[in-house]
Amino acid sequence: MMKAKVQLYLVSERQLGYLTKEIDFHTLPRVNEWVKLKNEKMGDYFAFKVDEITHREGALPEIMLQPLMKSETEYDYFDEKELIEYIDSYIEEGWELISLKTNTTCKNSKT
Repeated sequence: MMKAKVQLYLVSERQLGYLTKEIDFHTLPRVNEWVKLKNEKMGDYFAFKVDEITHREGALPEIMLQPLMKSETEYDYFDEKELIEYIDSYIEEGWELISLKTNTTCKNSKT
């Protein structure tokens, strides 16, 4: 087994949730591969695309996952209630919520 620190971003039009967890993999996923994350409460219906992998000397590899996408140019956002439900369900799975901020990356954001 190979352990990696995974960074997960969950996005609504108004908020951006950033979670992290150390996860065991049989082999380290590569950039552009897809990862399904265990979620007993909400299910593992979708996969997250591996966006970046950072190797640090003396530390675990860090895997950054992309938010879900409808297409190459449009995000498939969670609604606000659904975002909080998903964040809570990942916390139940051992994820650590690092931050929940106003989403300023979306051109449709009403901040």
